[in-house]
Amino acid sequence: LIADKVSAYATSVPSEEAKVRHLEALQKAQYSMRPIFVEFFRDGYKMRTRMVGIRRCLAEHGLDYAKLTDLAKQDKLIAELEKVSIEDPDNKTLMVNTVKDHFKEKSSAKKNPSSPTVNGASEHVAGEGKGQGDGGKGQEDGGKSQEDGGKGKEDGDKGRGNQNANGDAPQVNN
Repeated sequence: LIADKVSAYATSVPSEEAKVRHLEALQKAQYSMRPIFVEFFRDGYKMRTRMVGIRRCLAEHGLDYAKLTDLAKQDKLIAELEKVSIEDPDNKTLMVNTVKDHFKEKSSAKKNPSSPTVNGASEHVAGEGKGQGDGGKGQEDGGKSQEDGGKGKEDGDKGRGNQNANGDAPQVNN
């Protein structure tokens, strides 16, 4: 009766828990590979969608950032990446090149430590220096910004709003 119809779609609690653990492991593996793909996540919706799919395929293949790092050290990275099944050959080429280039840049940065890197000490820390965070001129000086030379509206700032370059209101002919 009704039990027969429902039982075709019902699953046990332990099997659902196993599915959740599997999905959590996939998500953890995908998050671990963020350093490889982060620059592409800013390139627009289409590229982001492609890279998320590629990252998921890598995770489903059982790879995470630590395993990819070990494979790169052993010079087995490209051989393992070729085993990952992705339907679109363009996406497979993009995956191989992206991962290979990431680890190539990482190894060249270790060989030449004086070159600036994203995570290196030679890069400026966000929020430090003039014009960034709270260190530059901002709201605490009355809303004046560095771009207008410290002149706000109260200091005779001309050329904004309904004024021409001479500071006069534009004339309207009726």
